[in-house]
Order: sequence, then C-alpha cells, then structure tokens
Amino acid sequence: MQIRRRGFEMRLVIPGSRAPVPMVDLTLLKTVARAHQWSNDLISGRVQSIGELARREGVTSRYVRKLLNVAFLAPKIVEAIAEGRQPPELTAEVLTKRIELPIAWTEQERAVGIS
Repeated sequence: MQIRRRGFEMRLVIPGSRAPVPMVDLTLLKTVARAHQWSNDLISGRVQSIGELARREGVTSRYVRKLLNVAFLAPKIVEAIAEGRQPPELTAEVLTKRIELPIAWTEQERAVGIS
C-alpha cells in the first residue's frame, strides 16, 4: 500500500491482483485537449501569435507556451490519460509546470512514468 500525492489530494494505491478501475482525470484530459486546440489554432492561422492567443484566452503568453508543449505528447501518454491509466501523481500541474518534457516520445513516457 502506498499513499501518493496528486496535486492537492492524496491517493491510496493498493497493489493487488485486480486491476483498479481507471479514473479519468478530467482536468488533465481538458489540458491535453486545450493544448491541441491551441496548437491547431496557431497552425491553421486562426490566431497569428502566442500573444494573440493569450489575449483571447485571458491568460499569459508564458502559460500558453507551457501548455503548447502538451500538444506534442507521445500518443501512448495521451491514450493513457484518456483511459484513466496515467500514474496517480501525473496531474495537469505536474505535466505543465514540473516536468521538462523531452522531445523523444520514449523519453517522455519514461519521464511521466508510462512505459
């Protein structure tokens, strides 16, 4: 049995033979979706710059840049998040602020604990 910190909450993790019921972290999933939307907005030309995107969304340019990194997550990580199979300690805050995401997908998987 382990207690793992997950943002502001604590989660009790009990290893066993039964697979735990996956719990989709909606905040984390929305973060990934928002990152993809913002990336598409920039690529398609719906917005001309990160500054314009930040003004439109009411956030800082720095926040937009940090979140845009999430748009380039390894597909395996995105799939795990969508299915609720991400490690308990992987939160939106951890993904955007505490982990320096490598470019290589295998290294990203290792950095977030999904292999």
